Amino acid sequence: MKFELHSHTKECDKCASISGSELVNYYHNFGYGGMVITDHYFSLFFEWFKDELENSDKRKIIERYLRGYYSARNEGEKIGFTVLCGAEVRFNNCINDYLVYGLEENDFYTLPYLNELKNVKELISVLPDYAIVVQAHPFRDNMTVCNPEALFGIEVYNGGTDPFRNKMAKIYAEHYQKPMTSGSDVHGLTRLAVGGIATDFDIQCSRDLVNILRNGKYALIENNIKEQKI
Repeated sequence: MKFELHSHTKECDKCASISGSELVNYYHNFGYGGMVITDHYFSLFFEWFKDELENSDKRKIIERYLRGYYSARNEGEKIGFTVLCGAEVRFNNCINDYLVYGLEENDFYTLPYLNELKNVKELISVLPDYAIVVQAHPFRDNMTVCNPEALFGIEVYNGGTDPFRNKMAKIYAEHYQKPMTSGSDVHGLTRLAVGGIATDFDIQCSRDLVNILRNGKYALIENNIKEQKI
């Protein structure tokens, strides 16, 4: 089973150009069995959609944030394709990005606003015990690289990052003996279905995914191409 771990939808991210439902069909056609929607959870989301979010309560705000996930999930249910909800969190005080796996949609409604937290340790402290945090593309410009003790793992292949920096991320993960992940970081037709994991185990829910990542029962997909034929 091929499974995408890093994807963005145009419903939530103005830097993305593919809807959640379109993503599902593209990935299904490329032989993937599922994906995690990891739309950006950062201050820019609130800026991009401030007119829509004005005077909204938290439930309405989270519904708006999850719109791309809901679009993908609904399409996935029609064709037997697993769609999980995750997040790419960026705190207001830095530009590092952290991928969160293991969440259910209801968790987003009960958690505090994740971008307002101060650091990874604070993020982990509010997440459910089964959720995990992976630093995305740690060697991009201006990212902060430090001892990743608090993190579960490191994204060592990112479809939007040049090969040399991905190689640095892999060395970084190996040095600290951290689990490695891969993701296309798909925003449009470029980088479509170039990353993720391959596993012999079926993934039907967030806990399935987390168990596979924790047990290391997967291989990284690292296609190193920029565009697939549709």
